[in-house]
Amino acid sequence: MGSSKPLASRYAGIVLDIDGVCVRGRSTIPGAPETVDELRKLGIGLAFATNNASRTPAAVAAHLRDAGFTVDASEVVTSGQAAARLLAPGARCLVIGMEGVREPLLERGCVITADYTQADAVVVGIDTHLSYEDLALATLAIGRGARLVGTNPDPSFPSERGQIPGNGAILAALRTATGVDADIAGKPQAPLFEAAADRLPDGPLLMVGDRLDTDVHGAAKLGWDTALTLTGSTHRDMVASAASAPTYVLESITDLLKAPTDTAA
Repeated sequence: MGSSKPLASRYAGIVLDIDGVCVRGRSTIPGAPETVDELRKLGIGLAFATNNASRTPAAVAAHLRDAGFTVDASEVVTSGQAAARLLAPGARCLVIGMEGVREPLLERGCVITADYTQADAVVVGIDTHLSYEDLALATLAIGRGARLVGTNPDPSFPSERGQIPGNGAILAALRTATGVDADIAGKPQAPLFEAAADRLPDGPLLMVGDRLDTDVHGAAKLGWDTALTLTGSTHRDMVASAASAPTYVLESITDLLKAPTDTAA
């Protein structure tokens, strides 16, 4: 017979994706804040991971608190932070990106420069004020040998008007101009998962996300267990064709507090 203990109790730490798991745009997913509170009572370590590099961890934490969650900025890891981990302190970086990219680079000890002739790396995150000159300077720097680092490869992201260009679209423009592929820090690549794991206790880890291609596939490559929630961008009938099957399929994050009964099998 199966255990009556909650699924979450099997893990020392849980990494939670944010949009589609905790919130959906500006709306809180029902029961999610209360579930996070109960996970804390169980003594499970938590990290909140996002591919969105536009905001700093403090801003992400404030957004979650406004949505009803008890969370500290130290528990948040962004793809901007993960990108900074790919660079050595002192690296001179030409940046396309907002504060969520720039702040982690400065905290890492990198130097932000506008001089393409001096850049060791071009670091690219979503930038809603992107200009042609930004792309030109980045292209020139890459052409001189600067490393290209992307916070995430997401081609688009949802807005109130519908899907609009994401960071992957910016990287695609630079790839077309230079022929250079970016080193990616965010999901599904390892750096963001590793940054999240650094915030958690030793022991088995679970990744909870709403996307098969980033959350589930990326964590599975590291040998983690995964839980797909159906409150975001993925429907149940998409699981059968996934490159990496999730360990569990959950109706919502609240199922973490139930005995496991639903798996991808």
